[in-house]
Amino acid sequence: MNYTEFRQRGHFDKEELLDFARGSLVEDPPCRDFSALPAPPMLMFDRVLDIRHEGVRGFLAAEQDVRLDDWFFHCHFRNDPVQPGCLGVDAIWQLIGFYACLRGGLGV
Repeated sequence: MNYTEFRQRGHFDKEELLDFARGSLVEDPPCRDFSALPAPPMLMFDRVLDIRHEGVRGFLAAEQDVRLDDWFFHCHFRNDPVQPGCLGVDAIWQLIGFYACLRGGLGV
């Protein structure tokens, strides 16, 4: 998709997010290093359900499919596995960075 289409989208599926992380989703990016998402396993959401902005306010909703074989369950409290809270915080940072790209931020 082109940059204008990208900026007008209100949702993204997993394949689109993976393409964005690889730098191949936007065919005419505004700068050379236009990408604000890490690749798996550090990508902390599987889809962006809703993105809206009106003036200075915005709304974001994303979700992650949590699986019993996720990498962090094998090393974080091995006898009582939990998802590290810092990964939830990282998901928020990632989503805010993605939103900034949608709003025209270049991240450079």
